[in-house]
Amino acid sequence: MSSAVTIVLVDANILYSRTLRDWIALLQIQSEGLFSVAWTEDIMVETLYHLRKDHPLWADAQIAGMRQNLEKTFKGGQISGFEIDPTIQYPDIFDAHIHAAATHGSVDIVVTMNGKDFPDSDELPYEIYHPDDFLLLVDDANPEGVFKVCEQQLCYFHGKSSGTDGVDLPLSLKNAGAPLFASRVRSHLQRVDMGILKTASTRDPA
Repeated sequence: MSSAVTIVLVDANILYSRTLRDWIALLQIQSEGLFSVAWTEDIMVETLYHLRKDHPLWADAQIAGMRQNLEKTFKGGQISGFEIDPTIQYPDIFDAHIHAAATHGSVDIVVTMNGKDFPDSDELPYEIYHPDDFLLLVDDANPEGVFKVCEQQLCYFHGKSSGTDGVDLPLSLKNAGAPLFASRVRSHLQRVDMGILKTASTRDPA
């Protein structure tokens, strides 16, 4: 990443995953000045649609509340007013809005699980990253920030857990599609002073 703030547009398939959205949200906060997350109304609506479809019994606080938290965390990151170029050959027409938003918003990176669905061109004004690769990029640029987020996540889930083991952060990342970053997190966790768990906070990470 460059010395300037990197603008990162996050696809709905990333925000849908609690693991990925929590890590990216916390890393943006912990890595202030390194990258800033952008989003669009289309991306937000798609995320909430799939969450409601897969969790029909969730309360409003769990769906609308998540949106409010994301808007607060990614304050100032909404991209609007873009138009879609109908002359471009889109591998997946339903991702045309993401390309249009990324171009209109002068985005540096698009983070998505579906990189193959974007226009195939070396002249794209942005780079496409799989979430695993993006998280590795953040760890390369700010390993201490990643370490601090490891501590935050460990404390949060320990406080929420009724057991003694808490949550397996690397396994959660691996299951979310970020196995290489999961290995980095495992290494960071080896440095954590487990004494911090005695004062674990129960504040929701994102």
